[in-house]
Amino acid sequence: MNLSQAATVLLTFAYQANASSKLDGTRQISSKTSKTSKTSKSKKSRSLEPIPINQADFGEPDWETIINIAFPPWKTPDSGCPRLDAVGGDLIPEFDEFPAYKKGKWNSCYYTKAFAGLDPALGGYPTPIDTHYPYEFAAPFFGQPGDGSVHHCNTQKNNTDIGLCPKLVTSCGSDCAEITDDYGIGHIPPFVALAAVKNAYNSRGTQNSICSNWFNLATNGCNIKKSILDDLVYEYFGDGNAIKFQPPILIDGEPSSTYYRLEFGKESPACDDGNCRGPHYCSKKVADEGNIWGDFCPYVHTGDNSGKYRHPHLALAALELWIANQCMPKECDSEWLKSPNGQGYATDNFKATSITWCDMDDNNDPMAQPSVPYDWPNVAGGLFPGREQLYPAGECTKPAPGLYVTELAGTGPECVNR
Repeated sequence: MNLSQAATVLLTFAYQANASSKLDGTRQISSKTSKTSKTSKSKKSRSLEPIPINQADFGEPDWETIINIAFPPWKTPDSGCPRLDAVGGDLIPEFDEFPAYKKGKWNSCYYTKAFAGLDPALGGYPTPIDTHYPYEFAAPFFGQPGDGSVHHCNTQKNNTDIGLCPKLVTSCGSDCAEITDDYGIGHIPPFVALAAVKNAYNSRGTQNSICSNWFNLATNGCNIKKSILDDLVYEYFGDGNAIKFQPPILIDGEPSSTYYRLEFGKESPACDDGNCRGPHYCSKKVADEGNIWGDFCPYVHTGDNSGKYRHPHLALAALELWIANQCMPKECDSEWLKSPNGQGYATDNFKATSITWCDMDDNNDPMAQPSVPYDWPNVAGGLFPGREQLYPAGECTKPAPGLYVTELAGTGPECVNR
């Protein structure tokens, strides 16, 4: 990679102590924690447990249990999570009680990614940037549509369809990412890496070499080393100079190679009108508008699975920590917020990795649909974060910790001449 290519990668960190983190996903932690890495040599002699299994889900991992260990949930109402009678419909009276916030825990009834990267009290979870997912290749925070997302928009139009903006190094087609000299493996959804780690652990899980080979506390905290993830992803999904994968669904009634039930994508009858966008349940009115990014629509919010969606990057973060806790129990707490991986999370909105949201049809309802006509960014206030909540006054960027790519994205309309 030459200097001009290297300049396309932007590292911004919230704390000066992290300023010398490496491009391969490693990062510094406190000197006190680094010293404890010497004690983790005992990890080589540990016997590892099998991944908890959900026999009712084709014998796949019990992702609810694994995620709840790392991200312990608020108490779910006795009646279950709130739900609507239809996508974009009305709240069912028998299911109208929302869970109550409890410090140090996470939303048990989850409907929108709008609060990702923000205080857990708002109802969100960490973003893939926060959990150090190495294949996110997020767009920078330059005030543009899609800031912090995997879509790199270079446009001066506020109301652009963010979903049409390109992802990094995915020109080999759908369900495919190229492997290049500049970036290595390009953007792949977290369910791909999750499947690779699951498969590798199941085939090698009782081998003590996992603890000594997969982790380095001093450089990667309690995350699996990126070099190891690269090897695992290629082992299971590599095809020449590309990574090729299936969607995380059932195919002909059987799990795909990346199957992940908690996406609850395109369930019937809620999505029968072709209105859903992956795991995002858009109303037909929103879907027909034609220029609204599906991610602004809520997750499953009808039927028995309402509120149960969990993003696969959370499952990956939880699985990594579950393994690391076995290898280094003193250094890697089983709960993400208490582990090195969650240090400094959500302490400042102006450093948060949260995406600037659009206007919603009800800005005080977590199950709301995007407004029609589409209006980005959100300036109406309420629950959903707009630029005023996420950027310092008068600023067009912010020091959000993480690794970003500046090669493709442009600045926001208000920042062109700065």
